[in-house]
Amino acid sequence: MLLLLLAVLPPLAAWTGLTVLLLTLPGYGALLAFLHLFLFPLRVRRLMPGGALSLARHRAVADCALLLALLHGFLYPLIEPASLRYLSPAAPVYMLAGLLALVLLAILAMTSRHDARQGLARTKFGFRAQHVILSSLLLPATLVHVAGAGLVADTVWKQVVCAAIGAAAIAGLLRPAPKDS
Repeated sequence: MLLLLLAVLPPLAAWTGLTVLLLTLPGYGALLAFLHLFLFPLRVRRLMPGGALSLARHRAVADCALLLALLHGFLYPLIEPASLRYLSPAAPVYMLAGLLALVLLAILAMTSRHDARQGLARTKFGFRAQHVILSSLLLPATLVHVAGAGLVADTVWKQVVCAAIGAAAIAGLLRPAPKDS
């Protein structure tokens, strides 16, 4: 899967130029980190399967995704002033989806910190339900942004691969909660 995703970088550099490539790479890294969180579950017990992530690793990957997404979202307007038009309500849907994804990722990060998580654990739905709902909204917003921007998913086959990865991520997200032993 990673090789399929990496296949987009050389054509992207040739098509868009070095500046756009450097501005796109943080967003691309955020996408890979974000998909990693979906495809490799959080290990809530010590003896879960080997592909599962520890809480510390999950947080580290999530923080990396947030940092890269923030870099992508804020560097573009600073270095490429023409992209400021994408911050208006009249922006194309795929750019509004990118802004929504950035906001949702920031909300996920803030509500995942220990004190916020403890407060949410006492609510009717609990922390995990809130986390799954926000993540379920974040994934399509991210994929709409990636497909619409056309830099990474610029051909039909790459869009199909993105859709398949998205479907696998949703399936991973909606898996049953692990039973406590």
